[in-house]
Amino acid sequence: MSTLKINVVCCDDSPEKLSQIVVAELDSSVLDERLLDTIEQEVAAGESRGLHNAAHHAEHGSVTYLQQVHEGGFSILFGDPANQQEAFFGAGSYIAFIDDEGPGHGSKVGPAGVNRTLRVLKGHLDIQQQ
Repeated sequence: MSTLKINVVCCDDSPEKLSQIVVAELDSSVLDERLLDTIEQEVAAGESRGLHNAAHHAEHGSVTYLQQVHEGGFSILFGDPANQQEAFFGAGSYIAFIDDEGPGHGSKVGPAGVNRTLRVLKGHLDIQQQ
């Protein structure tokens, strides 16, 4: 078993439930135990999405969307929608999304595009911040 460092996009403790990014560690065995679906994705440079939440799964309810970046990268826009912060994640990064409340997060693909694996995992990750 190995431990993965994961950047988790989750809701903060404010009444607004603003998105934030925390760093957590996860034993890689959790990927197999909770796996619902795996999708290989290649996204063109510059593609973006406005504010959105980590949607619930029709059958399983709350899920974690875990992105593993292989090539290129993408940025996450998070925090107060009127004054968003931006963080870029490149090759080798793991980014999980569990912000299913509040205004959500945005994203935009970097200038080299992104090649990544999306894993949909049952439930939300139990994040123990590092």
